[in-house]
Amino acid sequence: MRIAITDSGVGGLSVCAALEAELARRGLGANLELLYLNAALEDDYAYNSMPTRREQVETFDGFLDAAFSDYAPDLLFIACNTLSVMFDDPYFDHQTRDRVAGIVDTGVAEILAALEDWPDAGVAVFATPITVAGNTYRRRLESAGVAPSRIVQQACPELPDAISNDVTGEQAARLLEQFVPDALGQFEPSPTRVLAALGCTHFGYQAERFARELEHHVNAARVIDPNAASAGVIIDRALAKAPATASPGAPRVTVVSRYTIPDRPMTSLAKYLGDAAPLTLAALVNHETRPDFFARKPQDLSA
Repeated sequence: MRIAITDSGVGGLSVCAALEAELARRGLGANLELLYLNAALEDDYAYNSMPTRREQVETFDGFLDAAFSDYAPDLLFIACNTLSVMFDDPYFDHQTRDRVAGIVDTGVAEILAALEDWPDAGVAVFATPITVAGNTYRRRLESAGVAPSRIVQQACPELPDAISNDVTGEQAARLLEQFVPDALGQFEPSPTRVLAALGCTHFGYQAERFARELEHHVNAARVIDPNAASAGVIIDRALAKAPATASPGAPRVTVVSRYTIPDRPMTSLAKYLGDAAPLTLAALVNHETRPDFFARKPQDLSA
């Protein structure tokens, strides 16, 4: 069985790494191929850099067409909140939705489970500008009965790049000194306990920084990172679809990108992933570069 995981960049490798580690813990994986497909056009031109919604949806649509035609995954997991939110757009109704799952579903489920323990908590969703503009977290939480006054969303531009390019966390810490107070200032009245939902796969790499900054401002906080929980979701889907997947052994892992992944994120990810996912790390180091993979560049799209 082939499972594809994608993100706009390489932040979603945290999900691939979590999946590898969980498979090893369960003693499974011999019949699995894990394929990480980078959905970004260029290192410095991902979806949050695109100036129009049309360019965003057409580029991701081109990626999905190529992913299924070139690699035919049995399941494609969108390990990217930005792209998960985008995939909710009716524009993608022609795609094979029954073979696609997204991390936003996992994130919302994790928030609702945490609210069962902390029913009086406020929910602060930290995410990219596109994810915040899509308003998906707020809509889904409100439809589940969470009061609108208990939900805030905070856009965190530049934070994904800061996390990818600076493993020390110093750049991220400086940005969080701004973003965390800005988010908490949106609550009215201020809650005594806060659930901080990390709505970007990159953010999980600096979850402890989020926790430390939150401690300066609220009595109690809990950071919710859906990356690790996504591994269980993927395995459950795989086992339901193909029970023979439950065989002992190691999966095969491959990373594919349109561009050569630069040294700084490669170095950072090697430290973030550590020793828990050696196959994922090896696949990253030896990633396949395919400049012809999926869409044209947005500037070449016809008017």
